[in-house]
Amino acid sequence: MNMLAMRVLLAVLLAGAGLSGCSLLLPSASCEGTGPAVAELDGLPVLALRPEGAVPVGGGSWAEAACVDDTGGAWLSAQRLYAYGGTKEEVLEYYGREARAAGWRPVDDLDTGPDGRTALFCFASADRPSIMLSFESPAMLRKIYGMQPPPAALLGVDARTWYSLSAEAAPDGSSMGCS
Repeated sequence: MNMLAMRVLLAVLLAGAGLSGCSLLLPSASCEGTGPAVAELDGLPVLALRPEGAVPVGGGSWAEAACVDDTGGAWLSAQRLYAYGGTKEEVLEYYGREARAAGWRPVDDLDTGPDGRTALFCFASADRPSIMLSFESPAMLRKIYGMQPPPAALLGVDARTWYSLSAEAAPDGSSMGCS
């Protein structure tokens, strides 16, 4: 299963859990004892990096950290969603520079991808979890997360660019790399 498919699966599971009021993630031996690794992943300083003017969209399934045990095996994920008044190109330039400075390198070229499609970018580090950057439209956010993005008036920014930054790791917190 590729990383994009796993992220979509996580988003669906977390949205379902949040909307149902209970967890859809059943206890599993492979996620057992991963609490400290999930907390460490969620506390990665790189997840708080954002271009000036980008606003974190907090709460709910838009700022989650969890261990997911699916048929492909267990893995950890911590995610942040940001609204930004600038362009995708500005976001890519920022993370291309700042992620490198923090010790991650882009796995592929950073470009905005085909029009109308979600672009997904991965940054890898030899000894730390991979970082994923993706862009979604408000329509895709509603479809993936099952929630309406907050209006610009509540965010304090004219959100023309929505993006998420997530960290992915093995159950022990070690790097899974980008695939």
